[in-house]
Amino acid sequence: MIEIIIGVLVLISALIVLIASIGIVRFNNLYARMHVVTKVTSFGLLTMLIAVNLLFSQLWVLIESIVIFHVLIFLSPISAHVIAKVSAWLETNKIEDKSFNDIEKPMSSSTKDNDNIK
Repeated sequence: MIEIIIGVLVLISALIVLIASIGIVRFNNLYARMHVVTKVTSFGLLTMLIAVNLLFSQLWVLIESIVIFHVLIFLSPISAHVIAKVSAWLETNKIEDKSFNDIEKPMSSSTKDNDNIK
């Protein structure tokens, strides 16, 4: 029974990380991407650490998991804040952000002709 619970927690953790990865690709500005990275992956790691603790059931694993989770909880917002400050300093919000889907395609001959008319 405990193996089923552990398996479900690992699957939930993997699904959360997958959703975060899709969110990173889908969002088109830096601040939205930072939000996904800092918030969603923390929850994904928490579910994974719970599954690890259920699997091993030892005190040292619990202590290591608590340390890992607290380091992530404390350092993730700090790193996001530093990235946001540098982004504001470089004024990246004034630059047109391109998402990964905005790959420029070669112009066809009909498009080139229309540009010459203008």
